[in-house]
Amino acid sequence: MSPILSEIFITGCMINSTFRRRTHLVQSFSVVFLYWLYYVS
Repeated sequence: MSPILSEIFITGCMINSTFRRRTHLVQSFSVVFLYWLYYVS
């Protein structure tokens, strides 16, 4: 039971870290896009 729980916990942590990285990447991309719009206009 405990190896299964630890595996589920590790999988959840990996999904959480990748989701955080993706949201951070989206935030940085939106900031770069806003700067580009400001530079173009």
